[in-house]
Amino acid sequence: FHNLSGYSMEDSAEEKSVAARQNIWEALLKRATQQDLFEDSTLIILGDTNSGKSSLLRTFKGLVKNTEHPYVANNSYIRVQNRHETDEVLSHMTVWQLDKPERKSLVRSFLKSGRLSRAMFMIVLDLAKPWSVFSSLKTWLGVVEETCQSYMKEMDEKETNELKRKLSRYIQTFMDPSVKKSEMKLNNTETKVDLSIPQLNLGVPIVIVGAKGDSLSNFLLDKSSFSARFDFLTRKLRHIALKYGASVLFTSIARRKLNTQLLQDYIYHRMYGFELKQEAQPVATVDRFELYVPSGYDSVELIESVKSTASPFTDETPDSEVFPVPNTEEKEKEIDEDYKALKNDKFYRLLQAKMSSGSTIPTATRKRTGSNAPKIAVRQFFQNLLTGTKKGGGKSSRTSVKSGSKR
Repeated sequence: FHNLSGYSMEDSAEEKSVAARQNIWEALLKRATQQDLFEDSTLIILGDTNSGKSSLLRTFKGLVKNTEHPYVANNSYIRVQNRHETDEVLSHMTVWQLDKPERKSLVRSFLKSGRLSRAMFMIVLDLAKPWSVFSSLKTWLGVVEETCQSYMKEMDEKETNELKRKLSRYIQTFMDPSVKKSEMKLNNTETKVDLSIPQLNLGVPIVIVGAKGDSLSNFLLDKSSFSARFDFLTRKLRHIALKYGASVLFTSIARRKLNTQLLQDYIYHRMYGFELKQEAQPVATVDRFELYVPSGYDSVELIESVKSTASPFTDETPDSEVFPVPNTEEKEKEIDEDYKALKNDKFYRLLQAKMSSGSTIPTATRKRTGSNAPKIAVRQFFQNLLTGTKKGGGKSSRTSVKSGSKR
């Protein structure tokens, strides 16, 4: 039986079968290609204890916790997906966390077969303690530097140069999404790669993450020259990042998970080449602190362009002057004095003197209370206690005082 066009139904079925087989082969070929392109990777997260590493990691989509990890380091992995294109799991990213610099020798065990080419480092800084930011960053950058250099000593020169060339090429050819596609095409010419850029080329992507940005904002708003202090912090971080070819990004879990999705997108972009859609945000303020400076975007000129001539701080100002370390001993002494308990007789004499003079005694209860009602109630209670009277007092009050005097 033939249809009007002379085309048999058998021919049609055969073509569908061939098309189906072709689709299967195409899918298999695509998967094999993706396996080469989306090879498994390793993310090593470094940061002080309670700096916010785990909280940030918990916001990542596709995270799977490994309950059988060694005690000394948290281990998990992420099912990598390109959220802008497909729900398919394309790869797996192993994630290690380390919070003790003295355990830095473990970092070598985190990388399978010593492969730096599929590794990325993320350093998390606790912005709630701005006085510790630069010392912490110096410590963890030292760990990254020592780790990478020790691996490179074991690699041949060609492999080492290729790692460094890859990082240099990325930085020197980076185009921010804000640049129009037409301009990208004009600039898409072969660039001679300068291996001296960045200054300290470790051959691996590094992202410096400021966690708890909301705490930094709250802390600085209580200080004089808060804008100048914020600018000092961000400018210095950007200068250090530029030296290593690293990116800088501020986050906040408390403020609607600010920049946490961007952080995951950026990590995927560096490790899997996913398109970067978020434009750089180099200008930030104390109350709008969503700083985001990707690798390859920054320059000394850009960093210095945001410097205020009215700032009381210079590049030579010690960090300790901008962010003094809180004197914990004095704080504890003040707390002890505030909560020091008096003996009963001294307390009642002090109370009676205060009551008779009409003044009040500051208490921890009053400090934490926003309403006057509890204050009045407490004062009325002690007034009744001292005078032996109360509303509707009469005999019951006098009886209680007498019974108390017998004791």
